[in-house]
Amino acid sequence: MNLPSPRAGKLNVRELCVLSLMGALIFAAKLALASAPNVSLNALLIILTAVFFGWRALYSVGVYIMLEGLVFGFGMWWWSYWYLWPLLAVLAVLLSRCRSTLIWAVFAGVFGLCFGALCSIPYLFIGGWELAFSYWISGIPFDLLHCAGNFITTLILFKPLYAVMDKLLSKKIS
Repeated sequence: MNLPSPRAGKLNVRELCVLSLMGALIFAAKLALASAPNVSLNALLIILTAVFFGWRALYSVGVYIMLEGLVFGFGMWWWSYWYLWPLLAVLAVLLSRCRSTLIWAVFAGVFGLCFGALCSIPYLFIGGWELAFSYWISGIPFDLLHCAGNFITTLILFKPLYAVMDKLLSKKIS
């Protein structure tokens, strides 16, 4: 696919379609792994989208978050997604020159570990630090699973998915 530089100019129709499909793929991958608690490909796919598309990865993140809300409802967790997943994309864009699978796996694992703490921020405004702290503490077992799941999936799948995306995105389609 002959895509322009991820940091230059306006989106064209083809690029908008690819970014929308990436958002839908992130959502579909989450659904596919829904039976495994806090094990998903979200972080890995957002990282890869950020590596390939730069700041434009935020479009894919927006599509993903909207699909989450439309399917699962618009609870407090959904509002947290509007700063959590874009934060991951922004940090991945800033580190996008890195090609070390281990560094990306550690990055994804740390994000998974911090996920619950970051999700507790809105609860500061609803019930104060006590509610936010108790919300975060009660979720630590899931944060540990999230950390391990992100680390392992990124460690195993970063290189193969990177190669597939590189091959698909570099092809010219007429």
